[in-house]
Amino acid sequence: YMKTAPGLIVIGGGAAGFFCAVNAARQNPSLRVMIAEKSGKLLSKVKISGGSRCNVTHDCTDIHTLLEHYPRGKNFLKRSLPQFMPADTVRWFAARGVTLKTEADGRMFPLSDRSQSIIDCLLQEAERHGVKIYTGSEAIALSRQDDNRWKVSFKNGEASTTDFVCIAGGGQTRPEQFAWLQALGHS
Repeated sequence: YMKTAPGLIVIGGGAAGFFCAVNAARQNPSLRVMIAEKSGKLLSKVKISGGSRCNVTHDCTDIHTLLEHYPRGKNFLKRSLPQFMPADTVRWFAARGVTLKTEADGRMFPLSDRSQSIIDCLLQEAERHGVKIYTGSEAIALSRQDDNRWKVSFKNGEASTTDFVCIAGGGQTRPEQFAWLQALGHS
């Protein structure tokens, strides 16, 4: 682990964690970025999504129509979508050699019809931008240090200190797994 580094620790090695990590590293090459994934598997939900084809996004330009396709995450997406719409997603992957196709119902998949295309793209971007990846690294505590940096403690006894932390634990994470966030005052 990086013990002390100016940078970002992303907790969670799924699609959101990887996307955050590679974009942060790409946009700020001097930022040291680390992904900490509690399991031994990276991007495991990407692998199985869309029947192993990976439903990347939905072909829609109107925010309100798009939100109807995501009833569980509607409120969160309403705030974030104006900053990164499906067309931005299509361009992002296309710039990295992954063409997306639109099906009759509007769902968008990689042209290859293989989720591995998305996984390979994200892994290659992480490598290209120097993102360090650690599996078997379950975060169990997060605390603010006297120097205003964050200390992330891991179940294996290791700890890292960093400037920024992104928690990308995924939608299936149970609330009790984040008791360490409640200790910081989050509900």
